[in-house]
Amino acid sequence: MSDELERIRSLVDAHQDFLLVAHKDADADSLGSVLAFADCLRRQGKAPYPWVPEPLPRGLSYLPGYGEVNRRQAPPGAVAVAFDAGSPDRFGNLRERIERAPLTLVFDHHTSNRGFGDVCLVDREAAATGVILFRALRAWGVEITPEAATNLYAAIFTDTGGFRHENTSAEVLQLGADLAELGADPAWIALKSYKSRPRSTLQLQGLATAAARYELGDRLVWSEVTLEMLSSCGATMEESEGIIDVLQSLDTMLCAILFKQLDQDLTQVSVRTRGPIEAHRLVAPLGGGGHRRAAGAEVRASLAEVEGRLLEATRQSLAAAS
Repeated sequence: MSDELERIRSLVDAHQDFLLVAHKDADADSLGSVLAFADCLRRQGKAPYPWVPEPLPRGLSYLPGYGEVNRRQAPPGAVAVAFDAGSPDRFGNLRERIERAPLTLVFDHHTSNRGFGDVCLVDREAAATGVILFRALRAWGVEITPEAATNLYAAIFTDTGGFRHENTSAEVLQLGADLAELGADPAWIALKSYKSRPRSTLQLQGLATAAARYELGDRLVWSEVTLEMLSSCGATMEESEGIIDVLQSLDTMLCAILFKQLDQDLTQVSVRTRGPIEAHRLVAPLGGGGHRRAAGAEVRASLAEVEGRLLEATRQSLAAAS
């Protein structure tokens, strides 16, 4: 890890322009890391160009620097820096721009990371990509402003489920305290992350929760978000993000799955697990990836087809585990 740290630092010192890319359907870990790094680069006299595949995640508009996202095109020779993704597929329509870059750097913590890019700073045990970036910035002696601290705190806070998931360690809590000392406001970030929802989001969550199915002694809980449900609530698919957290709050669950109908032949899946069931292994046959406890996939197939495939595989895994 120290070799990669030094290589990335020397490459940053040697270049001026940086295309910073968050993954598709960006979360606070991915976009927060992009914006924190952009802030640090800017203060070193560098030119960062933060980008995220459309649509912009409106729920993350509270992150400092959000207004600069997708505003300016990076020059052709810009170094690409990819955050929080295990493969280039996760960058959607920005994948080609990353692959055309003369040099690509990667910060990531996904178990399914395939090692793409020229220099990769990957720690599969890290709770968040924000953890990896925060460690790197401190190792380099870079100034971390209150704005950067806010983005990094949001990255770590949300990827640990508000410091509630299994990936919450003593180090993670200490990093949170360090970022608060650097200017992050924990209460405000918690408010914006979990307590600032439009009515349409609550209505959609209610529909999906009411539609939940419980199987195998309530060890498997799953639900779906359909295009019809979105229309009835006046909601966007981005507003479905918190539903999987409701499903996985079931006390007996070993696996929670949320199926999202993006189109008639395009389905997205979110999986959360406990105990012996590993989320990233369940979605791997669908071309997905992630972590042991949280993973996902996007499949070019109908909602019914994807539900059939994944639910059958999950039932078999649960049966084997019992």
